Amino acid sequence: MSECKHGLRHGCVYCHGHTTPAVKRPSAKKQTKASRLSEKMNDRMTALKRRLRELRGE
Repeated sequence: MSECKHGLRHGCVYCHGHTTPAVKRPSAKKQTKASRLSEKMNDRMTALKRRLRELRGE
């Protein structure tokens, strides 16, 4: 295999993508405490913005 445009002697995944199927990962990931908290905050902010729009009559 020739050198790719990124300077790698054997090519990289961007220039010479693999044709093998991707490895399946478990779909049910365990959420960390930080991700649960950020999701909760996103829900609160969305609800707050929705309520503000209702109050402004938009």
